[in-house]
Amino acid sequence: MAQAKKRGLDLLCFGEAYLHGFDGLEWIYPQDLSRALSQDGQIIHELRSLAREHGVALSLGYIEKEGEDIYSSNIFLSSGGEIVNNFRRLSPGWKIAEADRSHYREGEDFSVFTYQGKRFATAICGDLWYDEHLNRLKTLDFDYLLWPLYIDYSVEEWQIGVKQEYGKRLRELLVPTLMINSSSGNKKGARGGCYVFWRGQVLGELPLGQTGILEVNL
Repeated sequence: MAQAKKRGLDLLCFGEAYLHGFDGLEWIYPQDLSRALSQDGQIIHELRSLAREHGVALSLGYIEKEGEDIYSSNIFLSSGGEIVNNFRRLSPGWKIAEADRSHYREGEDFSVFTYQGKRFATAICGDLWYDEHLNRLKTLDFDYLLWPLYIDYSVEEWQIGVKQEYGKRLRELLVPTLMINSSSGNKKGARGGCYVFWRGQVLGELPLGQTGILEVNL
């Protein structure tokens, strides 16, 4: 946060399930419920204070609990520490097949929110690989799509074909997509990297395999 403030950034984005790690659940419901975070809990309160202290907005993934339900979510905090948006992943790929569907839940729809005069929507990882979700996004009015995800392709796999597949998938969206990958810290996990896709082209990148900050002017 201090580095982002020093560099004059307005918004700092992190990947899917950043706070917990993509493999941060045990799939034992009582344990997972106790580890998940509520929007009005202490950890989110501390993040709100951090955003307010540095004057930098935050977008990051976490495992959310609301009542007895658990979600893979992405929260957007303003530079003043307010909760601007909380999006819940629509696709089921974040959980194991045996997970209790009555407790491990998905969101209901996309939402559009405005921050500093720009309109944003959010999708999480596999959401964009479902035609019904992609088609739904095409009906909404927004300027930029935030796409936090967790992908663990090797650098070679990504460069020789997968990156092009992602660009092709996003080609139908008429707005720039800001893809933010997680970083797991181990060789078999997510390897970082951020990309700006627009109409099938890469407009900016922090190459997969690297961690750092990709600065984007919106």
